[in-house]
Amino acid sequence: MNYLLLLFALIDLALLVWTFSNREDASPRVWLIRLMLVGMFYDNTVQGIGNWFIDAAWYPAANVPRFFLHAAILPFLTLFGLSVMRSAGIKVASNTLLLGFCWVFTVCGIAWGLYHEVIMLELETREVMGVMKMSSASGLPPIPTILANIIILPMAIAVWRREGWPWFFLGALFIFLLNGATGAQPWGFLVGNFAEVVFTIALLLTHWHFSRSGTQGQ
Repeated sequence: MNYLLLLFALIDLALLVWTFSNREDASPRVWLIRLMLVGMFYDNTVQGIGNWFIDAAWYPAANVPRFFLHAAILPFLTLFGLSVMRSAGIKVASNTLLLGFCWVFTVCGIAWGLYHEVIMLELETREVMGVMKMSSASGLPPIPTILANIIILPMAIAVWRREGWPWFFLGALFIFLLNGATGAQPWGFLVGNFAEVVFTIALLLTHWHFSRSGTQGQ
């Protein structure tokens, strides 16, 4: 199964390269997707090589950026959703209270994630389905990521109703349901990493769809 993780890493890298196919696109939305893909590529690569390097002295330290990138990037998804809503011409997306809420959530989500998932991180070695990997010893779920996914679901529904574009919602629903159904399972990380690929493709297609209108979003 470690080869499956390395396959995911190659797909992440290919998608990252694909995001640069339009060199004029330098919007915050596409850069967020690029950072997500960098984090996913790193996560899959480090876990994928665990069978060969689990006992190496440098391997535990190499796992820490996996958790840092996850905690520092994913809370920004609420701002991505807000930006797509603006590009779709949804008036409530310009509401000052909604913008303030999204920013406060993002900052608090990053602070929570960095403290609980990075500063308090304790790694333990596990073997799951033939994959030797290092996981957090804490049983605490990634709360900011879960909440961000819940928040963007109604945003994506609003975009679907306004513009007839369902893929943002379907991608968010797909990863939410799949992670919810398998997150407690030891092998849930494999399903979760696959769901991340599907979700990121949905985000990328959504960004490009609404960028064609000439509105990149703020």
